[in-house]
Amino acid sequence: MLEIKDLSFNYGKTQVFDGFDLSVPKGQVCLITGINGVGKSTLLRLIAGVLNPDSGTIEIDTGTGEDPRRRIGFISDEPRLYQSLRVGQAIDFHMSANDLKNFDDTLLQHTKLGSDQRIRELSTGQKIILHLSLILSTEPELFLIDEVIHSIDAYLRRLFLETLIQLLSQRRITVVLVNLNFHDIEHIIDRVILLKSGEIVVDESIDNLKAKVKKVVGESPPQSLDILARLDFSGHSEFYVYPFDPDVAIEDSSRIVDLNLTEIVTAFIGGEYA
Repeated sequence: MLEIKDLSFNYGKTQVFDGFDLSVPKGQVCLITGINGVGKSTLLRLIAGVLNPDSGTIEIDTGTGEDPRRRIGFISDEPRLYQSLRVGQAIDFHMSANDLKNFDDTLLQHTKLGSDQRIRELSTGQKIILHLSLILSTEPELFLIDEVIHSIDAYLRRLFLETLIQLLSQRRITVVLVNLNFHDIEHIIDRVILLKSGEIVVDESIDNLKAKVKKVVGESPPQSLDILARLDFSGHSEFYVYPFDPDVAIEDSSRIVDLNLTEIVTAFIGGEYA
């Protein structure tokens, strides 16, 4: 579905990517994460065609034989909508530009958006739901989502995620998303990619990652295990281990703690700041 080969990109004199490769198969939900400024949003913009690479290729096969850009949906961290338009005008413009005959306004009904409301008067969450409705009308095969999910309230976030889950089950779309908070989305992610200095340093299925990263609680670090990050408290310390080897003997197995995705990524990112 998505093939990135030998990608290089610079912002002025600042190098973001140099010889970057990534392959995402059809139907996969791929999470891109890493510290702020590592290039996550830039990567999405390059895939979407908002930015052009300095060199290398980005190939997208939607299976339709048409211009792949017509089958890409991209919700950026700042929804790009014409602020002076009313909601109805924005829908009409979108349908005309994309030669659409029908528009499903189900999501808008859930948010009580009126066609006469001006976009500049909408909340951030309402703008994101409107943007999502516009994107879904084109039936995207590749959906790119920047870090917007957690900028909206709990109701709209649930609506957004339920719609995404429905798309995944009905049409097996490919999703590449950027996020730093994973509580609501962990159950839909297939693969986790951690970027550092423009390179992929972790590329694991979510199940493998959970098996390989553990927290060990004790007074001293476990022997023969690689410590990813460490937190010290009064009377004990917490050691985040990657990769965790279950064959390495630890005196008290109750000291080994399973982690959720938020805790795992926090350990990786915290290790970089340490």
